[in-house]
Amino acid sequence: MEAITGSMTGAMRFVDSDHSRLMSRAMDTYTLRQRITASNIANADTPGYNRNEVRFEDELQQVRIRDSGRALHEVTPSIELTDQPVVLEDELLEMSDTQIRVNLVTRSLRHHFDMLRTGITGVNR
Repeated sequence: MEAITGSMTGAMRFVDSDHSRLMSRAMDTYTLRQRITASNIANADTPGYNRNEVRFEDELQQVRIRDSGRALHEVTPSIELTDQPVVLEDELLEMSDTQIRVNLVTRSLRHHFDMLRTGITGVNR
């Protein structure tokens, strides 16, 4: 029974890898970014409203550069209030950029799980 439990734990670590956890964090971040960008767009004509932005990639890059021992999937997004007014064109570009990032993360996760399936079944489709 212990061998089965040990192999199941190993399999779960393989499925729930650092890569899949990072991609999950990225997807959560991009969902948050879409909501914040939509809020910026909705408040574009509100007097005194300054845009908010979601910070994630810069911190992720810093963790990679510093090699601080902190896992990439532990990086969390933050919402920053800027002193800039909302520029509708910039927000629409932000939405487009975020959608491209969502597509990339989706493709990466799909590839990751396709590789897992190939490793388990031995069938490459």
